[in-house]
Amino acid sequence: MSHVIVLAADKELPLQDCQKPHTTEYRGFSVTCQGGFKVEELVYYRQAVEDLGYPIKGPFRYELSLEADGETLRNLRAYLEENFSQGETAELWSVWVGDFGKKCPPCFRGRLEEFDMDALEQFLSAEENCFRITM
Repeated sequence: MSHVIVLAADKELPLQDCQKPHTTEYRGFSVTCQGGFKVEELVYYRQAVEDLGYPIKGPFRYELSLEADGETLRNLRAYLEENFSQGETAELWSVWVGDFGKKCPPCFRGRLEEFDMDALEQFLSAEENCFRITM
């Protein structure tokens, strides 16, 4: 099983890479990783996401990289504000692929201005969920 975060939309969206390198210590070694906010085409997990059978908005689906920090939240909100018009809806899905026959995770609805740090942390910490965000 693998975890994937999906941004689903009714229209094509631009790819975005706001990754920031950070170094952590792991078993005595320094490891430099990328973290932050990234929007890329959902390619590798696309079929596995579709096989879940969840009512994910489409046809445009993207894989997101998110962290629970203020910079990521600002980047995500700015991206959504820039690429969606007032009244449009984007869906954020946090799902595990490779496990079939599960119930659809809970979906929460809200406006973009309500998507704050608490909401981002809730989204990232839940086993699986969906946030429908209206601009």
